[in-house]
Amino acid sequence: MSFPAASRPAPCRSFAWLVAAALGLAHPARALEVTVGGPHEHGGYVVVEARCADLFGPRVAESLARGMPATLVIHGELWRKRPGWFDRLESSANAEVRIRYEVWRDQYRVERMGSGVLQVGTVDSVATALSRPWALAVGRVGQLQTHSRYYVVVFATLKPLSVEDVAEVEGWLSGEVETKRRAGFGVITELPRSLFDAVRNFAGFGDRRARASSDEFELRDLFPPQR
Repeated sequence: MSFPAASRPAPCRSFAWLVAAALGLAHPARALEVTVGGPHEHGGYVVVEARCADLFGPRVAESLARGMPATLVIHGELWRKRPGWFDRLESSANAEVRIRYEVWRDQYRVERMGSGVLQVGTVDSVATALSRPWALAVGRVGQLQTHSRYYVVVFATLKPLSVEDVAEVEGWLSGEVETKRRAGFGVITELPRSLFDAVRNFAGFGDRRARASSDEFELRDLFPPQR
């Protein structure tokens, strides 16, 4: 929704709907969980499978159902052990999924870059789909040293609300969801990012994070003995 410059409401007052909505969702937050399997070789890459659990607590599920988008990011890092010194980060990889509820179609849209779009009817179906293994190619096998030891660290981050998301929500509130990409940012997104983050976190829409590490391995461990 846009206003003439002289009649625009104060940004903090416009942002009050976010705080009020969040404070009304008084459920305790569940902890996001991530686990990582043993690294293996596939197509010349070091690959691990990560699994997420407890993705959507009641607060996040209700915010999704109200039309607020969310983003899930899985970040994997390949580290080399260096005795007597700091471990070395060798390479990394990211996978990202965008989740949002399409009010006009009454369905959830799950979109991963480089993959097709999944459309399901419930937030539980979204959670089930995202709980399947995520394959991350965290580095090339050819870069590994024969007698060095390595491990993989995986971070999962659920971002329930961002400045860009609020721009979409503003469009939803004004009935302009379909055309909001061309409408530009509104009053809420004019808040300083630090203030936006502070209010978002206080209201319970801050990022949820989890971390997991694989067991240590050597190059030969990526190739199980053939029977």
